[in-house]
Amino acid sequence: MVKDEDYISFLKSIISCINHGDYYSVKEMSNLELEKMNKKMKEKNK
Repeated sequence: MVKDEDYISFLKSIISCINHGDYYSVKEMSNLELEKMNKKMKEKNK
């Protein structure tokens, strides 16, 4: 499970990118976060 602090930090970053109209960065940050979460889940399930 994602810690609240990590999730809040991620959401703040997304909001900042959207406010600046940088939608490409939002997509890239989301993909990186998903990869990180998937990696943690795989390690946890081992």
